Amino acid sequence: MKKIVLFFAIIAILAGCGSKNIPDWTYASFNQLESFKKSYLSGNERIAELHFYKATAEIKKSGDMEILARAYLMKYAVHVAVLEPFDDREYLTIEAVSPVARNRNFHSFLKGAFDHVDVDLLPKQYDGFVKAFRGGKAENVTGEIAKIEDSLSRLITVGLLVTQGKYDEGNLKLAIDTASRNGWKKALVVYLERLQLFYEGKKEKDKAVSIQQRLQIIRK
Repeated sequence: MKKIVLFFAIIAILAGCGSKNIPDWTYASFNQLESFKKSYLSGNERIAELHFYKATAEIKKSGDMEILARAYLMKYAVHVAVLEPFDDREYLTIEAVSPVARNRNFHSFLKGAFDHVDVDLLPKQYDGFVKAFRGGKAENVTGEIAKIEDSLSRLITVGLLVTQGKYDEGNLKLAIDTASRNGWKKALVVYLERLQLFYEGKKEKDKAVSIQQRLQIIRK
């Protein structure tokens, strides 16, 4: 996920080749997308949507369909990170006009269609995760997730595991620790709720009650 956002920085560098003038829209869109991520993961959805609208408005100034598609994919990735479904019609409309293999591949990844994902076209931080998932060993998957340095990317992988029904206690705790460390309240609450349900399903009442009490304090 980090590399998708950094794509804008790369575009800015390329735009400077042969000229010292870097288009304002590259900076503006990058900053708005960063604000979108932080706001949404913290639970400020209304403000987040405003930031995203401003980001896409800046990108549309360039008319670059590839970057616009990546902005929408980033938005969908944030939804995956907090266990929410996403409406991908905007991306599909752009893809129909300007198909890009790398974008299409990441879309398949976000949909959990790992059989259709080309690892070589994914941002590198996801390589180990996808390979471990295909290998079928839960402990290997958790280990690969723990290796991911980018916090949002780590949450995305756990989110994908949850949607696939392949998660465990270790995965959820990794997501909780990540959200807590970044101050992402919405993500923190979502994964605490999921862990509570996990403990309830395992009949571990004391652990479930402990999570419930933590949630009550956080929500006040």
